Amino acid sequence: MKIYLGTYTKKESKGIYSIEVQNNELTNLNLEMNVDNPTYLARLNNDTFSVVKDGSKGGIAYYRDNNLINKAVEEGAPPCYVSYDLDRNLVFSANYHGGRVNTYKFTKDGIVDHQKLVFDSGSKAHYIAYNELLDMVLVCDLGLDRVYFFTYSDNDQLILKYQFNASEKSGPRHLVVHPTKPIVYVFTELSSEVLVLEVNNGVKLVSKVNCLPEGVEGPKWGAAIRISKDAKFVYVSNRGHDSISVFKVSEDGLSLDLIQNISTEGVQPRDFNLSPCGMLCLVANHDTNNLTLFARCVETGKLSLLQKDVYAPESVCVVFD
Repeated sequence: MKIYLGTYTKKESKGIYSIEVQNNELTNLNLEMNVDNPTYLARLNNDTFSVVKDGSKGGIAYYRDNNLINKAVEEGAPPCYVSYDLDRNLVFSANYHGGRVNTYKFTKDGIVDHQKLVFDSGSKAHYIAYNELLDMVLVCDLGLDRVYFFTYSDNDQLILKYQFNASEKSGPRHLVVHPTKPIVYVFTELSSEVLVLEVNNGVKLVSKVNCLPEGVEGPKWGAAIRISKDAKFVYVSNRGHDSISVFKVSEDGLSLDLIQNISTEGVQPRDFNLSPCGMLCLVANHDTNNLTLFARCVETGKLSLLQKDVYAPESVCVVFD
């Protein structure tokens, strides 16, 4: 099993790395693509879409079989998130520093600019992705404390349908969507909460839960969120507290119960991911340049440590191939 790692390249990292899991052990770290600042990745078969810094410009780089096809960049800081909608041949980016999202059309010849949406002053767009169940593109705006829900026009332009306003200074960062129900789980960076939203002729907050154990007064600095394929468990990574919190999802999907909080065995777990088989969880600890591998019990959802202190420089994105 192969995993791709997006990184910062401020110190030791040279770009996009891969690592393999063999017999429940991480092995064979390899530099796949020499890229400046590939902090987030999206993989599609043999294609890689990567955040990229190109001198004073930033944007998205498109690779096929690890060979650069082209870049779509513009002046300013690079984005912080990339995803795609395969059915419409679209690639999306969210730009935290620019307060905007970009869409690109992609073909075998490369990616080209398609649409740019610049949000209100103070915006810090942090996430954008299409969800097939909702048939909408969802955006988290950490700076304006909003979640946007877009539909498509006939020529694949984004059109705002709903806007959810979260509590001030909660900072919506990332989200996941229930695979069979119109329910969205939004992870807030600044308040370290998961907001449970129901989408049905509008967006309604139905519950929320603190992501740190009761009594913990440490820094609130949420990072990544994942949901198991069976939608029975939601996982989040807590920077500062440097842990993964595991939540059991109620039968109706509308509430979460904290059942485990476990150390990531490193500092600043910026990203993590669940393996396609659902039996592993890999965490990237950015500040300590190490990966931590957990076994995941598919029945209970709980994690148990398999391996720690595996070197991987400046890793901030984990993508199972």
